[in-house]
Amino acid sequence: MIAATPGQTDVAWRFRQPQSLDNWITTCDSDHNEGFSHCSLELNQYGNGVFSGRVDLKVPKSGKITRAGYCNIKTKNARKSFKRESYLDWTSYNTLIMKVRGDGRTYLLNIATRGVFDTMWNDMYNYQLYTRGGPYWQIAKIPFSKFFFSSKGRIQDEQCALPLNRVTSFGISVQDRHGGDFCLEIDYIGVEYDPKHVEEFAYEMYSLPSGIARV
Repeated sequence: MIAATPGQTDVAWRFRQPQSLDNWITTCDSDHNEGFSHCSLELNQYGNGVFSGRVDLKVPKSGKITRAGYCNIKTKNARKSFKRESYLDWTSYNTLIMKVRGDGRTYLLNIATRGVFDTMWNDMYNYQLYTRGGPYWQIAKIPFSKFFFSSKGRIQDEQCALPLNRVTSFGISVQDRHGGDFCLEIDYIGVEYDPKHVEEFAYEMYSLPSGIARV
């Protein structure tokens, strides 16, 4: 476990060298013949990562899907020696920090926490990243307590806090149902411990009446 200094951002990912892009994977609907979107993650002349492309809402005439239009980047799953599966341990932190320059779109942040059993392989925690258009940078500060639990793209009825000791990957998606070009410039992605933030989980849960199935 890493001891965090209050108020100090520890950078997890930064784009300075071309080799830094090797840790990221890009995907979009056209990769699976489920749409016509395309995207890329590149390094610009200032040493920042640029996630850009075009979201196409046109649905293929295959009869298999009814909606299309998404692009995504994610880090490769955490590994240790001999390519064994591992986890990122963020238990010393309570806030995600990102320095980005956006285009006014809303992006979706994805923190994967792949479980041991196959029913947990799609476990993920999400939150929105709202960006401003224009030439100015913004620093987004999002407490981990705000992330909500989902699986296979669906928000789950039973919510629970993000297990910060079992993070496997981090990703950013654009799927806001608005077609067209997009561009998100990223300086760094980091984590921070904010001693003023004491919230453990933002979403209140309740017990279902007996006899009602949990779905």
